[in-house]
Amino acid sequence: MYKKLLLLSAMAGLTACGGSSSSSNETNVISDDGTTGSTAAIISGTTSVELYYKNGDVNESLSIVDPDDGEEAFVVQTDIATTYGIFSLDADGEWTYEVPENETLGDLNEDESVSDSVTVASIDGTEATIRFTILSADALSDDDSGSDDDDEDDSDDEDVVTYACSDAFEDDGSDDANPVVTGATHNSTIDNLNELLNSGDVQGGDEIIVSGDGEISIKDTCFDAQVLIRAESVGSITLETAAITNSQNITLQGFVLGPNDASTLFKIVNSKNIKVLRNTFDHKDITDGQTSVVLTESSEEISIAYNEFLDKNIVVEDDDGQINSGSYIKFQYDDDTETMTTNAHIHHNYFKNIVPYVKEGNTAPEGDSDREAIVFGDSGSQDVETNHLIEYNLFEDTDGENEIMTVKTSNNTFSNNTFLNSMGSLSFRLGHDNKAENNYFYGTGDSTLVTDANYETGGIRVYGANHTVSNNYMENLSGTSWRSPILIDSGDVSDSSNGNSHEAPTNVAVTNNTLVNNLGGGIFIGRDNYTIVPKDITISDNLVTGSEGSLFNNYANDDSNTWSGNQSYATGSAVDNEDGTLGAGELEVLSSEPTIIAPTPLTTEDVGPTADLSS
Repeated sequence: MYKKLLLLSAMAGLTACGGSSSSSNETNVISDDGTTGSTAAIISGTTSVELYYKNGDVNESLSIVDPDDGEEAFVVQTDIATTYGIFSLDADGEWTYEVPENETLGDLNEDESVSDSVTVASIDGTEATIRFTILSADALSDDDSGSDDDDEDDSDDEDVVTYACSDAFEDDGSDDANPVVTGATHNSTIDNLNELLNSGDVQGGDEIIVSGDGEISIKDTCFDAQVLIRAESVGSITLETAAITNSQNITLQGFVLGPNDASTLFKIVNSKNIKVLRNTFDHKDITDGQTSVVLTESSEEISIAYNEFLDKNIVVEDDDGQINSGSYIKFQYDDDTETMTTNAHIHHNYFKNIVPYVKEGNTAPEGDSDREAIVFGDSGSQDVETNHLIEYNLFEDTDGENEIMTVKTSNNTFSNNTFLNSMGSLSFRLGHDNKAENNYFYGTGDSTLVTDANYETGGIRVYGANHTVSNNYMENLSGTSWRSPILIDSGDVSDSSNGNSHEAPTNVAVTNNTLVNNLGGGIFIGRDNYTIVPKDITISDNLVTGSEGSLFNNYANDDSNTWSGNQSYATGSAVDNEDGTLGAGELEVLSSEPTIIAPTPLTTEDVGPTADLSS
């Protein structure tokens, strides 16, 4: 999350945002400290600031008025650790405050903030407090511009919670790979498309072949069956942006969106039975924050299939430290209406190339940069049962941050996806009853440098309740800590009522997974990231082989956890069970290498705009 702007009153004498002076009611005037013969100093200047997480250093100043000779100076502080930041102050009152990377701050919802403070003193002992309010980086778009960065069309800003259509039509089940047209064929330019859609000539089951270029923006348009709006051939028309609002049963197929400087290339608002098929979303060389597809409000039954999402290939950092963040797909929780998209089907897409963000002077990527491939909600949506199905997608070199996909909703299924050389994990970050089944995670070998394709490639990370992790295959991954192959992590809270905190996992099934030669080990039940260990975890019938790391790590070692039928085969420096707590019935240590048949990963022939096309 790297949207950055600093809001503060930088000049003494301003009463807004905590600025103060000796003539203001807000002035920090400190009474006599009791020292005989000494008059208390008057400290003024910037004593209250409001900043966005990861906005870089704050550089401000204080001043002193003291009638006692030689006492107009501050006690120097150097690199003092506060709750969230690092503070320094020189004798003249010049001070700096910086906030290092912090997962708690990175997970703040856009309407959340935390407070921090530090006490400073003049040399005569007069004290003052500087207070800091740290806001979520996600709140920047609203505060900075007065509108949502993801919303380029002011017409989408209405608080609509019901469909414009008189009837809520059901999905007709038409084929995503090759939609069948049962009605008439119409021709239109992009400019005349809305006129045609509203003319009454187009009926459900028809198709419209469009020509020209520009933007597609469809609103309050409903049909009782799918209407296919397509380019004459896949990839033959480039659009600036597309938006579908308060509409039903519309398919957009075969377009190219981007590269351009729009904050969102495609937006779906409060719509139902929408299909986004065989399009290309191109972000090559884009220097502004940009998301491919944003879905928001009460949208339902959305298919995103056979598309390609390409080339977040550069990270540009401006003078304030802001980078060009953004995801490929974002399911946005609408705080005003408390709604979000449900029952989406994301399948047979190709997600390619999100380069890591490495700060200047560092060698390791940042773990948090708001550049996931797919984002599912935020802390406010964790108990929303969205019922999404994400299957048969290929994620290759999606190296944006710790999380390839971050899941903050409930009742979703992730199956038969292939993750190839992708830094980070499929993360069940918030929510309950999510499933990760039959997914394939592949690295390509040893990794020692950030430039390696296999740098910190991870598997599945879990918090929360009632999840299933089963029948997944992981090979040659290099991830450690957050990016371990399978991590049922410890938590810092025991339930889901604490916003962005990490809910300790409970009632999670980890079964029938196969892990082969992963450099960071294998299956970890608990870790020392947080203090509350997982409980009621079932770990059964998993096979882990490898030459490095801990193949099974029972860090939690809680009586409520059940182990059975697991097998390990360790070579080299690998350890079958690091803490030695697992008995023979819980873990069988194999004496010879087992025969493993690796599943075939998806390739570019299986996904994307040209896959499964028929005449």
